[in-house]
Amino acid sequence: MSRRDKYILKSDRIKKNLQYIAIIITISFSILILRLFYLQVIKYNYFKTISKENIVRLIPLKPPRGDIITADGVFYAKNIPSYSVYLYKSRNLNTLSIKLIASILKIQPEEIEDKLKLVPYQTSILLKQAVDEKTVFKLLFNQKTSKFVNIEVSPRRFYPNNPFVYANIVGYLTQVSVNDLKNNPSLRVGELIGRKGIEKKYDAILRGKWGYKEIEVNSKGILSKVISTTPPKKGEDIKLTINSKLQNFCFNIFKDFSLKGAIVVLRPNGAILAIADSSTFNPNYFVEGLSKKQWEKLKKENKLNLYDIATQGAFPPGSLVKPFMALAALKEGIIKPDTKLFCPYAIKIGKYTYRDWKWRGFGNIDVTRAIESSSDVFFYQIGMKLGIGRIDYYLSKFGFGRSPQLFSYCTKGNLPSKAWKMAKFGQGWYIGDTISTAIGQGFFLASPLQVAVAFSEIANEGVAYKPFLNQNAKKTILYIFKNQYYKLIKNALWLVVNGPYGTASKAKINGLDICGKTGTSQVVTSKLYKETKKKLKEGKITLKKAIKYFPHAWFASFAPKDNPQVVVVVFLQHGEYSSKAAAIAKLVYEKLIELKLIKTTSPIKP
Repeated sequence: MSRRDKYILKSDRIKKNLQYIAIIITISFSILILRLFYLQVIKYNYFKTISKENIVRLIPLKPPRGDIITADGVFYAKNIPSYSVYLYKSRNLNTLSIKLIASILKIQPEEIEDKLKLVPYQTSILLKQAVDEKTVFKLLFNQKTSKFVNIEVSPRRFYPNNPFVYANIVGYLTQVSVNDLKNNPSLRVGELIGRKGIEKKYDAILRGKWGYKEIEVNSKGILSKVISTTPPKKGEDIKLTINSKLQNFCFNIFKDFSLKGAIVVLRPNGAILAIADSSTFNPNYFVEGLSKKQWEKLKKENKLNLYDIATQGAFPPGSLVKPFMALAALKEGIIKPDTKLFCPYAIKIGKYTYRDWKWRGFGNIDVTRAIESSSDVFFYQIGMKLGIGRIDYYLSKFGFGRSPQLFSYCTKGNLPSKAWKMAKFGQGWYIGDTISTAIGQGFFLASPLQVAVAFSEIANEGVAYKPFLNQNAKKTILYIFKNQYYKLIKNALWLVVNGPYGTASKAKINGLDICGKTGTSQVVTSKLYKETKKKLKEGKITLKKAIKYFPHAWFASFAPKDNPQVVVVVFLQHGEYSSKAAAIAKLVYEKLIELKLIKTTSPIKP
């Protein structure tokens, strides 16, 4: 082969190689261009989102809850600024970082992990509120934690002064549970929700609306700038019907006299002026959550009484039921206003003897005198003539056996019936059961609030309004019962306080026509009570151990007799003597006069 041919062959090979290289380069560039097209066009939104998530975070801004304020302008619940720690859920957040954050905040790692399970990635969740500055610095100046946390100054719920006074009214808050989140999509992880009282009843409007802060962070997770802010909207304020001075006064009665029980003061239209309870707690304990150890400690110290005597407590009303029994008997024509029944000390039915409270009895008396003197035998006879069916029917017209609906957890008490006893005990109904029910004993139970609503119906001569605490609440009629004998019953109740045979003379105030009824309800048999009193007198038992055998003491009332302005109910758990409850009611009325919450019919005489 000549040199020229060799040169041509070599030249052809170079050309072919160049062609191959060109093809390879073309293919490579094509692949690169296609890849760039795929990444920059087809996957543009995806990678834009990823990129943004790496540098932009959306921080929720907690709204201040609405304030809870009394009628006289005292804050029962408000907000104070505090540091809140938010945790950013990213794929870089590992178990070690979670444990470190938990140890700094003094919470369990499991608590953080449980919250993280409830939210998607690139989401911030509230971990803890009311964090001190020292803890904040530890989180921000630690490279292992700073890129995952965000610190915000946010509102914290606070119950000022002495919250034990009004805890039964405002209730308390706790963090939302998994069930709360499932049932209410508007709730957020770490958010507080009302569990009792006003905080629960009006939670939806008190919570307000969340805001947002869009921030940009650098590669280390440190804030570089705020992009935008949507401020939160504060929840609505609640103005209460409560008078704080009266509420304080009623609460301090239990403290000053070492008593247990409840006092309810309401307008005949249902507006509650005071609802004090010896069984109480401090709602501030719940704002940041309680550990099991803290819970047990507070329970042991008797500082965590969540059982509300005024609305949840159910006790035999005793003789308080007699005016309602009288109205039923008069309505049915079983008696007339001037009908007299012979009332000895005791009556015998079969092998059982049913006694009155007064030795030798009352003789021949009419219904007015029977209420004034609180004769048991008179109402034994009335009860037997009515029968349990009609007793149930008429007493339910005054709200017994029905919830007063102030809160969802208000007790219905118990208005016993034949069907109830059979379902409860598998037993028939006896005449003795009817007799016990007729004087508010036995299976019959009611709460202090129920009693207040029932007496407001007498005060209003046939209309009972739903009790309320919010000044903006719509006035709602609960019960209506027409009866031509209300004035007769009002006069009898006036005599209970002001008459010569009345059992509540200790409630009397000259210049104010108070109408009321005393009630004493046994918790054990008369025999056991007398034995306990004897042992106490002989020093064989302490008062602390003996008191659980003492009867409950009641006094239910309204004033003045004509055009009533207020209803007052005093319940003393194991108070023993109803006269004691009447004396305390007098103190409440005097305070009402002092605060000008009630007008007297004439100048008060000393």
